[in-house]
Amino acid sequence: MNVKTLFIGCLGGLLSLNSCSETTETADYSAYVNPFIGTGGHGHTFPGAIVPHSMIQPSPDTRIDGWDACSGYYYADSTINGFSHTHISGTGCCDYGDVLLMPTVGKQQYITTDPESQHLAYASSFSHQNETAEPGYYSVFLDTYQVKAELTSTKRGALHRYTFPESKEAGFILDLDYSLQRQINSEMEIEVISETEICGHKKTMYWAFDQSINFYAKFSKPFTYTLITDSVTMDNGKRLPTCKALLHFETTNNEEILVKVGISAVDIDGARKNVESEITDWDFNKVRQNARNAWNKYLSKIDITTQDKNDKTIFYTALYHSAISLICLQMLTDVT
Repeated sequence: MNVKTLFIGCLGGLLSLNSCSETTETADYSAYVNPFIGTGGHGHTFPGAIVPHSMIQPSPDTRIDGWDACSGYYYADSTINGFSHTHISGTGCCDYGDVLLMPTVGKQQYITTDPESQHLAYASSFSHQNETAEPGYYSVFLDTYQVKAELTSTKRGALHRYTFPESKEAGFILDLDYSLQRQINSEMEIEVISETEICGHKKTMYWAFDQSINFYAKFSKPFTYTLITDSVTMDNGKRLPTCKALLHFETTNNEEILVKVGISAVDIDGARKNVESEITDWDFNKVRQNARNAWNKYLSKIDITTQDKNDKTIFYTALYHSAISLICLQMLTDVT
């Protein structure tokens, strides 16, 4: 797939138009959106699963540093570091990349000593041929681990679905010290609540100089775990604090493991309540369909009359990315 960069213009004014006609028919506007447009060149967009007006943006991260790492994802890359839950889109500066989750199979590697590397020790290769993105849904096959990853979301929660091969060494790495552009972590705490629940808190200093995030995660399968809360020495001699949870379990062939993740800028209890109120069961397909319905309702605010499919793709993709950019920037300005 040859994805061209789309320059996202100033569509903020379009979003506030009150005179735009609304169609009375049920239309699948999301079918015209290509979330990969803008992920190449200097578009700085991400392809992850998000709904309108959401505070959570689960999406794959393919690089850590550099201008083209602003959204965490760059189309020319061929490895994925994991799936973090906060991103900004379409901007010329970087922030976020909080609470990264990565499925693994085999002995877990987590120590990255090269301060210049774009790849974490547990990164996986992938192919765009095995990658799908649409409004409210993202999927990719992780070649290194032979795991299919799928993401969808609500306004305040994310639902992950991973299809594992048979293994006695399956698991996840939940990386709390990771962030885009290697931000300064001034506070980090992680706690295992039960054999299926884990939570934590961290505060980072970067573009948003006093940014706090709390998370709560619930897994559909019990796990054993190892907490990593020491520090590592990089090749440049600098010691960096680490805060990770290494989760372990056995899987049968094509076994699906689901994960609910909620975030809050206030406290962990708020993150938990966000999950419990918005993702009440483990029905991934229902959450995915609700996300698509939300986007169809949002995109229907502006109905264009052209029959040219390419023109519709350009217009509705630009409208989609513009909405996400405004939401993400509003989140940063609201940080206190």
